[in-house]
Amino acid sequence: MTRILQISDPHILPEGQLFQGSLDTAAALRRLLRGLASLLPRIAPVDRIVVSGDLTETGCPAAYAHFSKLMQDSPLPWLAVPGNHDSRTAMRAAFAARDWMPAQGPVNWRQDLPGLTLLGLDTLVEGAAHGALSADSCDWLAEQLGSLNGRPALLFLHHPPMDTGIQAMNEIGLRTPGRLAELLRAHSGPLQIGCGHIHRVCHSTFAAHPAITAPGVSHSIVLDPDGRSSLSWAPGGTGAILHSFDGRFRADLITPADFGPPTPFA
Repeated sequence: MTRILQISDPHILPEGQLFQGSLDTAAALRRLLRGLASLLPRIAPVDRIVVSGDLTETGCPAAYAHFSKLMQDSPLPWLAVPGNHDSRTAMRAAFAARDWMPAQGPVNWRQDLPGLTLLGLDTLVEGAAHGALSADSCDWLAEQLGSLNGRPALLFLHHPPMDTGIQAMNEIGLRTPGRLAELLRAHSGPLQIGCGHIHRVCHSTFAAHPAITAPGVSHSIVLDPDGRSSLSWAPGGTGAILHSFDGRFRADLITPADFGPPTPFA
């Protein structure tokens, strides 16, 4: 059994600043990491934490320094892909010493674990809210999938390539996902897709593979499938996704309710 924890969208700001002037995203990330640490003895083994984008709100060096400080509490080694609120240059500078960070180009990475490969895919379009895949990223993914020869893979990217149930977020999702679908359909082995961006859980399929979005660390976005209201956020609704593979994939939602001591039924 291989298990990976996915967290997403912490939206960390420079120390002392609040999201929308009211929400302490640093405290939210701190609570989640400590909760996951308390849960780990019950769900071990878990190999990695993957942060699926929007590590920061502002993309500035001070926000990445704050994020790095907070992630010292991570109970596991961690990797990350950029989201639309991130800056590729500042993120690369902050994490240049980490073995998964490429020296140049898109922040794409691969880690091979026993029986499973993790792939991180950069969908950031600098200065825009929507996501897209560059030609370099498509070529990189084609090479990685081709070399897997059917080996199981977990693919992480920030922008969901599928309908998420929030019309305003669909409009700033992954643009022109056809090439990604073509590449994934050609992969003969098991593959699961983990995304961020929408700050809530949405389970679907894309290119015949299961796809799931993770809840936000910092806050949730209000469900609005028909676009009847403006895009809105709400505190709470936070958590993580536990991806498991033992010959087939599973994805389990973890919420703060899981962090306390369990109470057996009488």
